[in-house]
Amino acid sequence: MRPSISDIAQKIAALYDQPFGGKPSGRFRLSPKMLRKIADRKKLPDSFILELANELFERGFVFLDMETYYAVASARTFASYRRLGEASFKETGEGNETKH
Repeated sequence: MRPSISDIAQKIAALYDQPFGGKPSGRFRLSPKMLRKIADRKKLPDSFILELANELFERGFVFLDMETYYAVASARTFASYRRLGEASFKETGEGNETKH
């Protein structure tokens, strides 16, 4: 029997804390081939990827489809990113309705 989305998300989340690739823990990427192996599936339809991304997000992770691989990072990674405000957006000229 194939693992559930929840089981797959748990396996991927557990890998975040495992040492590999010369790092003690942290963000990583995995190939579609490795994800198919973890998921015990031959195909990875978009609906599966979306459901897995949603389940990982509920566990505090971001799962990104980078076309040739998938990236996994802690959602906390993004908390310190600078926030785009309305004033900054308008400074780019994109927020203006005037024609150039």
